[in-house]
Amino acid sequence: MSDYIEIPEEYWPEPEELPADLRRVAIGVERVWPGNGVKVALILGQLFAGVPIYPANMGKILRKIRDDAIRAEYDAGGMAAKDLALKYNLSQRSVEKILAQAGEGKNSGRNQLPLF
Repeated sequence: MSDYIEIPEEYWPEPEELPADLRRVAIGVERVWPGNGVKVALILGQLFAGVPIYPANMGKILRKIRDDAIRAEYDAGGMAAKDLALKYNLSQRSVEKILAQAGEGKNSGRNQLPLF
């Protein structure tokens, strides 16, 4: 990895002027963190110049966050499994499976055996 040099904002290129891979980074970051896309692309371009970067699939992490949110909402008594399924675009059975798994919710410490 190379060293990082802070580039003054007046020297920042437009996203369209960046190489294709960094352009994609700049545009993607800009969508979720406005005003920072080019800055992040320039930092990554300096720190990982010439190094192939393959970001890992975030599916597992995002599923855990979603599942914990489903359990928390269910444990709070605010929503039934059917409503949670609609909210999270899942089948009711998928929500029921998530609720049956031990998680971060307040009922995760139960030592209850399954009925079947």
